[in-house]
Amino acid sequence: MRHPERINKILPRVLKSLNLDQRLKEVELVKKWPEIVGKNIAQHTRAININDANLFVSVDSPVWQAQLFLLKNKILKKFNELGANLNDIKFIIEKGGSV
Repeated sequence: MRHPERINKILPRVLKSLNLDQRLKEVELVKKWPEIVGKNIAQHTRAININDANLFVSVDSPVWQAQLFLLKNKILKKFNELGANLNDIKFIIEKGGSV
């Protein structure tokens, strides 16, 4: 007779088989946006989500959008080093100017 497996042994396999492990990692990285980019950038931006290997980021002005465009490769590298597997970052200007 087989003994039941512990849930902590089964759950990681189930998450991986449903590709939820990557999605959970992406959600955690979005939450860590301020830590990853720093306080100054975080005051003018907000990571929204990751979808189809694209990180969507809300910015409070066109000036910050332009600045972040210049930093895009550096930010992509940081996220991918943490396991995000991103291809691009889309910067969206928030209507009303506050993020």
